[in-house]
Amino acid sequence: MKVSKSIMIGAAAAVLLPLSAVADGDKNSWDGQAAGERYSASGDITADRALTDDEIRNIISQSGASGANTDVRYLGGPQTAIETIMCCENVDEQVETRTEIEETTEYIDAVTRRDITQPVQRTLIQPITRQVLQGSVDEITEDRVYETNRLATQYERDSVPTVVENYIPQVTTETRDEVTETYYDVVTRREIIQPVERTTVVPVQRRIVRPVTETITNEIRYETRTAPVQRHSVIIPDTVETVTEDLTTVTEEQYTEEVIPYTSQRNIYQPKTITTIQPIERQILRATTETITEATRYEEERLPLRVETEDAPRIVENITPQVSERTILEVEDVYIDNVTRNVVQPVVVTTIQPVVNEVLQGRTETITRDTRYETETLARRTERVSVPETVVNYIPQVTEEYQEERSETYFEAVTQRDIYQPVVRTIIQPIEIRKMNAKTETVTNPTRYETVRASLVVLNIGASCDCN
Repeated sequence: MKVSKSIMIGAAAAVLLPLSAVADGDKNSWDGQAAGERYSASGDITADRALTDDEIRNIISQSGASGANTDVRYLGGPQTAIETIMCCENVDEQVETRTEIEETTEYIDAVTRRDITQPVQRTLIQPITRQVLQGSVDEITEDRVYETNRLATQYERDSVPTVVENYIPQVTTETRDEVTETYYDVVTRREIIQPVERTTVVPVQRRIVRPVTETITNEIRYETRTAPVQRHSVIIPDTVETVTEDLTTVTEEQYTEEVIPYTSQRNIYQPKTITTIQPIERQILRATTETITEATRYEEERLPLRVETEDAPRIVENITPQVSERTILEVEDVYIDNVTRNVVQPVVVTTIQPVVNEVLQGRTETITRDTRYETETLARRTERVSVPETVVNYIPQVTEEYQEERSETYFEAVTQRDIYQPVVRTIIQPIEIRKMNAKTETVTNPTRYETVRASLVVLNIGASCDCN
Protein backbone atom coordinates (compact mmCIF):
# COMPACT_ATOMS: atom_id res chain seq x y z
CA MET A 1 0.00 0.00 0.00
CA LYS A 2 1.33 3.40 -0.94
CA VAL A 3 0.73 6.17 1.63
CA SER A 4 0.66 9.71 0.32
CA LYS A 5 0.68 12.91 2.38
CA SER A 6 -0.37 16.29 1.00
CA ILE A 7 -1.33 19.75 2.30
CA MET A 8 -4.60 21.28 0.99
CA ILE A 9 -5.75 24.79 1.93
CA GLY A 10 -9.57 25.34 1.88
CA ALA A 11 -11.34 27.69 -0.52
CA ALA A 12 -11.86 30.15 2.33
CA ALA A 13 -8.09 30.65 2.84
CA ALA A 14 -8.39 34.25 1.62
CA VAL A 15 -10.34 35.16 4.75
CA LEU A 16 -8.38 33.03 7.25
CA LEU A 17 -7.52 35.94 9.53
CA PRO A 18 -10.21 38.67 9.50
CA LEU A 19 -9.12 42.09 10.73
CA SER A 20 -12.13 42.48 13.07
CA ALA A 21 -11.24 39.70 15.50
CA VAL A 22 -13.80 37.72 17.49
CA ALA A 23 -12.51 39.12 20.79
CA ASP A 24 -13.77 39.66 24.32
CA GLY A 25 -14.38 43.40 23.83
CA ASP A 26 -13.26 46.59 22.03
CA LYS A 27 -11.64 49.88 23.02
CA ASN A 28 -14.95 51.67 23.31
CA SER A 29 -16.04 49.29 26.09
CA TRP A 30 -12.90 49.54 28.31
CA ASP A 31 -13.94 50.45 31.81
CA GLY A 32 -10.86 49.62 33.87
CA GLN A 33 -11.81 45.92 34.25
CA ALA A 34 -10.32 42.78 32.61
CA ALA A 35 -12.45 41.63 29.62
CA GLY A 36 -13.01 37.85 29.41
CA GLU A 37 -10.38 35.20 30.23
CA ARG A 38 -7.06 34.19 28.70
CA TYR A 39 -7.57 31.60 25.92
CA SER A 40 -6.55 28.15 27.23
CA ALA A 41 -5.49 25.78 24.44
CA SER A 42 -6.62 22.15 24.81
CA GLY A 43 -4.88 18.97 23.62
CA ASP A 44 -1.29 17.62 23.89
CA ILE A 45 2.00 19.16 22.81
CA THR A 46 3.23 15.91 21.11
CA ALA A 47 1.49 13.18 19.05
CA ASP A 48 2.31 10.08 16.99
CA ARG A 49 1.98 12.00 13.72
CA ALA A 50 3.74 15.32 14.45
CA LEU A 51 3.67 18.19 11.95
CA THR A 52 7.00 19.02 10.33
CA ASP A 53 8.56 22.50 10.52
CA ASP A 54 7.85 23.03 6.78
CA GLU A 55 4.16 22.17 7.27
CA ILE A 56 3.91 24.57 10.25
CA ARG A 57 5.62 27.41 8.32
CA ASN A 58 3.36 26.79 5.27
CA ILE A 59 0.18 26.91 7.43
CA ILE A 60 1.27 30.14 9.18
CA SER A 61 2.22 31.83 5.90
CA GLN A 62 -1.13 30.93 4.28
CA SER A 63 -3.15 32.15 7.31
CA GLY A 64 -1.22 35.41 7.74
CA ALA A 65 -0.72 34.84 11.49
CA SER A 66 2.36 35.89 13.43
CA GLY A 67 5.04 33.17 13.66
CA ALA A 68 7.03 34.69 16.53
CA ASN A 69 5.24 32.86 19.39
CA THR A 70 3.78 29.62 17.91
CA ASP A 71 2.29 26.77 19.95
CA VAL A 72 1.15 23.45 18.32
CA ARG A 73 -1.53 21.45 20.20
CA TYR A 74 -2.83 18.02 19.13
CA LEU A 75 -6.53 17.46 19.96
CA GLY A 76 -6.67 13.84 18.75
CA GLY A 77 -10.16 12.96 17.48
CA PRO A 78 -12.86 10.26 17.50
CA GLN A 79 -11.98 6.79 16.17
CA THR A 80 -15.37 6.66 14.38
CA ALA A 81 -15.09 7.51 10.69
CA ILE A 82 -16.78 10.69 9.48
CA GLU A 83 -17.13 9.22 5.95
CA THR A 84 -17.41 5.64 4.57
CA ILE A 85 -16.53 4.70 0.95
CA MET A 86 -17.78 1.32 -0.38
CA CYS A 87 -15.12 -0.45 -2.46
CA CYS A 88 -16.12 -4.13 -3.07
CA GLU A 89 -19.02 -6.51 -2.21
CA ASN A 90 -18.97 -10.42 -2.36
CA VAL A 91 -22.23 -12.48 -1.91
CA ASP A 92 -22.32 -16.17 -0.62
CA GLU A 93 -25.65 -18.15 -0.48
CA GLN A 94 -26.19 -20.86 2.27
CA VAL A 95 -29.26 -23.13 1.62
CA GLU A 96 -31.06 -25.15 4.41
CA THR A 97 -34.01 -27.60 3.86
CA ARG A 98 -36.75 -28.16 6.55
CA THR A 99 -40.00 -30.21 6.86
CA GLU A 100 -42.88 -29.01 9.13
CA ILE A 101 -46.13 -30.81 10.05
CA GLU A 102 -49.07 -28.38 10.47
CA GLU A 103 -51.78 -30.03 12.63
CA THR A 104 -55.33 -28.65 12.74
CA THR A 105 -57.94 -29.75 15.30
CA GLU A 106 -61.60 -29.77 14.09
CA TYR A 107 -64.28 -30.07 16.83
CA ILE A 108 -67.56 -32.03 16.14
CA ASP A 109 -70.46 -30.60 18.26
CA ALA A 110 -73.02 -33.28 19.50
CA VAL A 111 -75.54 -33.67 22.45
CA THR A 112 -74.39 -36.70 24.51
CA ARG A 113 -76.51 -36.07 27.68
CA ARG A 114 -79.92 -34.41 28.39
CA ASP A 115 -81.03 -33.36 31.96
CA ILE A 116 -84.85 -32.77 32.37
CA THR A 117 -86.14 -30.76 35.40
CA GLN A 118 -89.85 -30.98 36.51
CA PRO A 119 -90.78 -27.98 38.82
CA VAL A 120 -93.56 -28.65 41.42
CA GLN A 121 -95.01 -25.75 43.55
CA ARG A 122 -97.09 -26.75 46.63
CA THR A 123 -99.10 -24.01 48.54
CA LEU A 124 -100.04 -24.43 52.27
CA ILE A 125 -102.87 -22.10 53.58
CA GLN A 126 -102.80 -21.32 57.39
CA PRO A 127 -105.96 -19.53 58.85
CA ILE A 128 -105.04 -17.26 61.90
CA THR A 129 -107.31 -15.23 64.27
CA ARG A 130 -105.46 -12.18 65.85
CA GLN A 131 -106.75 -10.32 68.99
CA VAL A 132 -106.29 -6.48 68.85
CA LEU A 133 -106.40 -4.14 71.92
CA GLN A 134 -108.45 -0.89 71.68
CA GLY A 135 -107.28 1.53 74.46
CA SER A 136 -109.00 4.79 75.68
CA VAL A 137 -107.68 7.89 77.63
CA ASP A 138 -109.43 9.67 80.66
CA GLU A 139 -108.84 13.50 81.11
CA ILE A 140 -109.17 15.08 84.74
CA THR A 141 -108.52 18.81 85.69
CA GLU A 142 -108.05 19.99 89.41
CA ASP A 143 -108.46 23.57 90.98
CA ARG A 144 -105.76 26.34 90.30
CA VAL A 145 -103.09 27.14 93.01
CA TYR A 146 -101.43 30.67 93.44
CA GLU A 147 -97.80 31.39 94.74
CA THR A 148 -95.69 34.65 95.22
CA ASN A 149 -91.79 34.83 95.14
CA ARG A 150 -89.92 38.11 96.07
CA LEU A 151 -86.23 38.38 94.92
CA ALA A 152 -83.30 40.33 96.53
CA THR A 153 -82.76 44.00 95.48
CA GLN A 154 -80.67 44.38 92.26
CA TYR A 155 -78.35 47.46 91.79
CA GLU A 156 -77.64 48.98 88.34
CA ARG A 157 -74.62 51.32 88.78
CA ASP A 158 -73.29 53.48 85.89
CA SER A 159 -69.72 52.46 84.95
CA VAL A 160 -67.03 55.06 85.85
CA PRO A 161 -65.00 55.83 82.64
CA THR A 162 -61.18 56.08 82.65
CA VAL A 163 -59.91 59.54 83.56
CA VAL A 164 -59.06 61.48 80.32
CA GLU A 165 -55.80 63.46 80.76
CA ASN A 166 -55.31 66.39 78.33
CA TYR A 167 -51.56 67.15 78.16
CA ILE A 168 -51.24 70.81 76.96
CA PRO A 169 -47.58 71.78 76.19
CA GLN A 170 -46.55 75.49 76.07
CA VAL A 171 -43.36 75.42 73.88
CA THR A 172 -40.77 78.27 73.31
CA THR A 173 -38.20 77.47 70.47
CA GLU A 174 -34.66 78.94 69.81
CA THR A 175 -32.36 78.03 66.75
CA ARG A 176 -28.47 78.25 66.59
CA ASP A 177 -26.06 77.33 63.62
CA GLU A 178 -22.51 75.81 64.05
CA VAL A 179 -20.45 76.13 60.75
CA THR A 180 -17.11 74.26 59.94
CA GLU A 181 -15.03 73.91 56.66
CA THR A 182 -13.22 70.70 55.36
CA TYR A 183 -11.37 69.62 52.15
CA TYR A 184 -11.58 66.30 50.20
CA ASP A 185 -9.40 64.80 47.40
CA VAL A 186 -10.97 64.33 43.92
CA VAL A 187 -9.34 62.51 40.95
CA THR A 188 -9.88 64.75 37.89
CA ARG A 189 -7.48 62.98 35.44
CA ARG A 190 -6.65 59.23 35.10
CA GLU A 191 -3.84 57.72 32.96
CA ILE A 192 -4.84 54.11 32.12
CA ILE A 193 -2.38 51.51 30.79
CA GLN A 194 -4.32 48.63 29.13
CA PRO A 195 -2.31 45.39 28.50
CA VAL A 196 -3.85 43.37 25.62
CA GLU A 197 -2.92 39.74 24.81
CA ARG A 198 -4.19 38.70 21.35
CA THR A 199 -4.32 34.98 20.55
CA THR A 200 -4.69 33.70 16.95
CA VAL A 201 -6.15 30.15 16.79
CA VAL A 202 -5.64 28.21 13.50
CA PRO A 203 -7.69 24.95 13.39
CA VAL A 204 -5.96 22.14 11.38
CA GLN A 205 -7.80 18.92 10.38
CA ARG A 206 -5.90 15.78 9.24
CA ARG A 207 -8.14 13.50 7.11
CA ILE A 208 -6.68 9.95 7.46
CA VAL A 209 -7.83 7.18 5.03
CA ARG A 210 -7.87 3.59 6.46
CA PRO A 211 -8.96 0.24 4.85
CA VAL A 212 -11.80 -1.69 6.60
CA THR A 213 -13.16 -5.22 5.90
CA GLU A 214 -16.65 -6.14 7.19
CA THR A 215 -18.78 -9.31 6.97
CA ILE A 216 -22.60 -8.93 6.84
CA THR A 217 -25.18 -11.72 7.18
CA ASN A 218 -28.46 -10.83 5.42
CA GLU A 219 -31.87 -11.78 6.79
CA ILE A 220 -32.91 -15.39 6.05
CA ARG A 221 -34.94 -15.85 2.84
CA TYR A 222 -37.73 -18.40 3.34
CA GLU A 223 -39.37 -20.64 0.65
CA THR A 224 -42.52 -22.70 1.53
CA ARG A 225 -44.17 -25.80 -0.15
CA THR A 226 -47.57 -27.37 0.91
CA ALA A 227 -48.41 -31.19 0.75
CA PRO A 228 -52.00 -32.76 0.44
CA VAL A 229 -54.25 -32.70 3.60
CA GLN A 230 -54.62 -35.83 5.86
CA ARG A 231 -57.93 -36.21 7.91
CA HIS A 232 -58.64 -38.41 11.08
CA SER A 233 -62.49 -38.93 11.71
CA VAL A 234 -64.47 -39.81 14.98
CA ILE A 235 -67.82 -41.72 15.79
CA ILE A 236 -70.79 -39.82 17.47
CA PRO A 237 -72.49 -41.81 20.48
CA ASP A 238 -76.28 -41.87 21.49
CA THR A 239 -77.84 -39.24 23.88
CA VAL A 240 -78.48 -40.22 27.60
CA GLU A 241 -81.62 -38.58 29.28
CA THR A 242 -82.06 -37.91 33.12
CA VAL A 243 -85.33 -36.54 34.72
CA THR A 244 -85.16 -34.59 38.11
CA GLU A 245 -88.22 -33.30 40.13
CA ASP A 246 -87.78 -29.79 41.77
CA LEU A 247 -90.30 -29.30 44.68
CA THR A 248 -91.07 -25.79 46.09
CA THR A 249 -93.33 -25.30 49.16
CA VAL A 250 -95.09 -21.92 49.79
CA THR A 251 -97.02 -21.16 53.04
CA GLU A 252 -99.75 -18.43 52.98
CA GLU A 253 -101.25 -16.97 56.21
CA GLN A 254 -104.88 -15.63 56.23
CA TYR A 255 -105.49 -13.22 59.21
CA THR A 256 -108.83 -12.14 60.91
CA GLU A 257 -108.92 -9.53 63.79
CA GLU A 258 -110.89 -9.53 67.16
CA VAL A 259 -111.12 -6.11 68.99
CA ILE A 260 -110.79 -5.98 72.89
CA PRO A 261 -111.56 -2.47 74.49
CA TYR A 262 -109.72 -1.20 77.73
CA THR A 263 -108.56 2.07 79.53
CA SER A 264 -104.85 2.50 78.78
CA GLN A 265 -104.08 6.01 80.26
CA ARG A 266 -105.48 8.60 82.76
CA ASN A 267 -104.20 12.25 82.61
CA ILE A 268 -104.63 14.52 85.72
CA TYR A 269 -103.98 18.31 85.13
CA GLN A 270 -102.96 20.68 88.07
CA PRO A 271 -103.08 24.51 87.17
CA LYS A 272 -100.63 26.77 89.16
CA THR A 273 -99.70 30.56 88.95
CA ILE A 274 -96.27 31.81 90.34
CA THR A 275 -95.56 35.62 90.59
CA THR A 276 -91.87 36.84 90.87
CA ILE A 277 -91.11 40.45 92.12
CA GLN A 278 -87.62 41.98 91.35
CA PRO A 279 -86.64 45.30 93.15
CA ILE A 280 -84.06 47.35 91.03
CA GLU A 281 -82.09 50.49 92.21
CA ARG A 282 -80.19 52.54 89.52
CA GLN A 283 -77.07 54.59 90.59
CA ILE A 284 -76.36 57.53 88.16
CA LEU A 285 -72.82 59.07 87.59
CA ARG A 286 -72.15 62.89 87.99
CA ALA A 287 -68.80 63.71 86.14
CA THR A 288 -66.26 66.42 87.39
CA THR A 289 -63.04 68.00 85.84
CA GLU A 290 -59.74 69.06 87.59
CA THR A 291 -56.81 71.31 86.32
CA ILE A 292 -53.00 70.86 87.10
CA THR A 293 -49.96 73.05 86.02
CA GLU A 294 -46.53 71.30 86.13
CA ALA A 295 -43.01 72.86 86.52
CA THR A 296 -41.23 74.29 83.41
CA ARG A 297 -39.12 71.67 81.44
CA TYR A 298 -35.97 72.71 79.45
CA GLU A 299 -35.00 70.72 76.28
CA GLU A 300 -32.06 70.90 73.80
CA GLU A 301 -32.31 69.28 70.32
CA ARG A 302 -29.25 68.77 68.09
CA LEU A 303 -30.17 68.34 64.37
CA PRO A 304 -28.26 65.92 62.02
CA LEU A 305 -25.08 67.31 60.42
CA ARG A 306 -25.82 69.08 57.12
CA VAL A 307 -22.95 68.74 54.58
CA GLU A 308 -22.64 71.24 51.71
CA THR A 309 -20.20 69.70 49.15
CA GLU A 310 -18.57 71.55 46.22
CA ASP A 311 -19.30 69.72 42.90
CA ALA A 312 -16.32 67.79 41.37
CA PRO A 313 -15.62 67.89 37.57
CA ARG A 314 -15.90 64.76 35.34
CA ILE A 315 -12.78 62.49 35.29
CA VAL A 316 -10.69 62.68 32.08
CA GLU A 317 -9.33 59.20 31.14
CA ASN A 318 -6.41 58.52 28.71
CA ILE A 319 -6.11 54.81 27.69
CA THR A 320 -2.75 53.49 26.34
CA PRO A 321 -2.95 49.87 24.96
CA GLN A 322 0.09 47.47 25.16
CA VAL A 323 -0.51 44.54 22.70
CA SER A 324 1.27 41.11 22.74
CA GLU A 325 0.49 38.35 20.17
CA ARG A 326 0.69 34.51 20.12
CA THR A 327 -0.39 31.82 17.58
CA ILE A 328 -1.89 28.38 18.45
CA LEU A 329 -2.30 25.55 15.89
CA GLU A 330 -5.06 23.13 17.04
CA VAL A 331 -4.61 19.83 15.13
CA GLU A 332 -7.55 17.36 14.98
CA ASP A 333 -7.54 13.84 13.41
CA VAL A 334 -10.59 12.48 11.49
CA TYR A 335 -10.84 9.10 9.70
CA ILE A 336 -12.29 8.00 6.31
CA ASP A 337 -12.99 4.23 5.92
CA ASN A 338 -12.56 2.33 2.59
CA VAL A 339 -14.89 -0.69 3.15
CA THR A 340 -14.67 -4.17 1.55
CA ARG A 341 -17.96 -6.00 2.33
CA ASN A 342 -18.54 -9.85 2.36
CA VAL A 343 -22.30 -10.67 2.30
CA VAL A 344 -23.69 -14.08 3.52
CA GLN A 345 -27.26 -14.85 2.26
CA PRO A 346 -28.99 -17.72 4.24
CA VAL A 347 -31.89 -19.51 2.40
CA VAL A 348 -34.37 -21.85 4.22
CA VAL A 349 -36.71 -24.13 2.13
CA THR A 350 -39.68 -25.48 4.22
CA THR A 351 -42.18 -28.27 3.22
CA ILE A 352 -45.52 -28.08 5.16
CA GLN A 353 -47.68 -31.27 5.68
CA PRO A 354 -51.30 -30.26 6.74
CA VAL A 355 -53.02 -32.81 9.13
CA VAL A 356 -56.72 -32.40 10.31
CA ASN A 357 -57.70 -34.22 13.57
CA GLU A 358 -61.47 -34.50 14.27
CA VAL A 359 -62.28 -34.26 18.03
CA LEU A 360 -65.76 -35.02 19.51
CA GLN A 361 -66.96 -32.05 21.62
CA GLY A 362 -69.83 -33.52 23.66
CA ARG A 363 -72.22 -31.16 25.49
CA THR A 364 -75.02 -31.59 28.06
CA GLU A 365 -78.49 -30.16 27.29
CA THR A 366 -80.76 -29.04 30.20
CA ILE A 367 -84.58 -28.81 29.73
CA THR A 368 -87.06 -27.37 32.32
CA ARG A 369 -90.76 -28.42 31.98
CA ASP A 370 -93.85 -26.31 32.97
CA THR A 371 -94.48 -25.93 36.75
CA ARG A 372 -97.13 -28.18 38.39
CA TYR A 373 -99.25 -26.43 41.17
CA GLU A 374 -100.76 -28.14 44.34
CA THR A 375 -102.85 -26.52 47.26
CA GLU A 376 -103.40 -27.72 50.96
CA THR A 377 -105.36 -25.93 53.86
CA LEU A 378 -104.07 -26.27 57.51
CA ALA A 379 -106.06 -26.07 60.87
CA ARG A 380 -106.98 -22.53 62.22
CA ARG A 381 -104.66 -20.87 64.85
CA THR A 382 -105.56 -18.04 67.36
CA GLU A 383 -103.01 -15.36 68.54
CA ARG A 384 -104.08 -14.04 72.00
CA VAL A 385 -102.95 -10.79 73.78
CA SER A 386 -102.77 -9.70 77.49
CA VAL A 387 -104.55 -6.44 78.66
CA PRO A 388 -101.97 -3.96 80.24
CA GLU A 389 -102.62 -1.88 83.43
CA THR A 390 -103.91 1.75 83.27
CA VAL A 391 -101.10 4.43 83.28
CA VAL A 392 -101.79 7.52 85.49
CA ASN A 393 -100.00 10.80 84.36
CA TYR A 394 -99.89 13.81 86.78
CA ILE A 395 -99.43 16.93 84.51
CA PRO A 396 -98.80 20.33 86.26
CA GLN A 397 -99.75 23.51 84.27
CA VAL A 398 -97.57 26.35 85.67
CA THR A 399 -97.99 30.07 84.70
CA GLU A 400 -95.11 32.41 85.77
CA GLU A 401 -95.40 36.26 86.08
CA TYR A 402 -92.44 38.71 86.48
CA GLN A 403 -92.67 42.29 88.04
CA GLU A 404 -89.92 44.98 88.53
CA GLU A 405 -89.83 47.80 91.21
CA ARG A 406 -87.31 50.58 90.08
CA SER A 407 -85.62 53.52 92.04
CA GLU A 408 -82.69 56.04 91.25
CA THR A 409 -79.64 57.54 93.24
CA TYR A 410 -76.56 59.72 92.18
CA PHE A 411 -72.72 59.59 92.85
CA GLU A 412 -69.71 61.80 91.80
CA ALA A 413 -66.35 60.85 90.10
CA VAL A 414 -63.42 62.66 88.25
CA THR A 415 -63.61 61.89 84.49
CA GLN A 416 -61.21 64.57 82.98
CA ARG A 417 -57.84 66.10 84.06
CA ASP A 418 -56.18 69.10 82.19
CA ILE A 419 -52.33 69.21 82.64
CA TYR A 420 -50.36 72.33 81.46
CA GLN A 421 -46.59 71.73 80.74
CA PRO A 422 -44.33 74.80 79.98
CA VAL A 423 -41.34 73.76 77.71
CA VAL A 424 -38.25 75.81 76.57
CA ARG A 425 -36.58 74.07 73.50
CA THR A 426 -33.17 75.01 71.93
CA ILE A 427 -32.38 73.66 68.36
CA ILE A 428 -28.67 73.43 67.24
CA GLN A 429 -27.91 72.97 63.45
CA PRO A 430 -24.30 71.72 62.66
CA ILE A 431 -23.16 72.69 59.08
CA GLU A 432 -20.01 71.28 57.29
CA ILE A 433 -18.80 72.95 54.05
CA ARG A 434 -16.62 70.50 51.96
CA LYS A 435 -14.29 71.99 49.28
CA MET A 436 -12.53 70.08 46.40
CA ASN A 437 -8.75 69.25 46.17
CA ALA A 438 -8.00 68.09 42.51
CA LYS A 439 -5.51 65.13 41.89
CA THR A 440 -4.17 62.97 38.99
CA GLU A 441 -3.71 59.15 39.20
CA THR A 442 -2.10 56.45 37.00
CA VAL A 443 -3.82 53.02 36.75
CA THR A 444 -2.72 49.76 35.08
CA ASN A 445 -5.78 47.70 34.13
CA PRO A 446 -5.80 43.88 34.35
CA THR A 447 -4.72 42.20 31.10
CA ARG A 448 -7.38 42.21 28.36
CA TYR A 449 -7.61 39.02 26.28
CA GLU A 450 -8.67 38.81 22.59
CA THR A 451 -9.09 35.62 20.57
CA VAL A 452 -8.93 35.48 16.73
CA ARG A 453 -9.99 32.22 14.99
CA ALA A 454 -8.76 31.60 11.42
CA SER A 455 -10.40 29.36 8.80
CA LEU A 456 -9.89 25.55 8.85
CA VAL A 457 -6.77 24.03 7.18
CA VAL A 458 -7.22 20.42 5.88
CA LEU A 459 -4.38 17.81 5.47
CA ASN A 460 -5.20 14.61 3.45
CA ILE A 461 -3.30 11.40 4.49
CA GLY A 462 -3.85 7.90 3.00
CA ALA A 463 -4.30 5.76 -0.19
CA SER A 464 -7.19 5.20 -2.65
CA CYS A 465 -9.54 2.13 -2.74
CA ASP A 466 -8.08 -1.23 -3.97
CA CYS A 467 -10.43 -4.25 -4.65
CA ASN A 468 -7.81 -6.76 -5.89
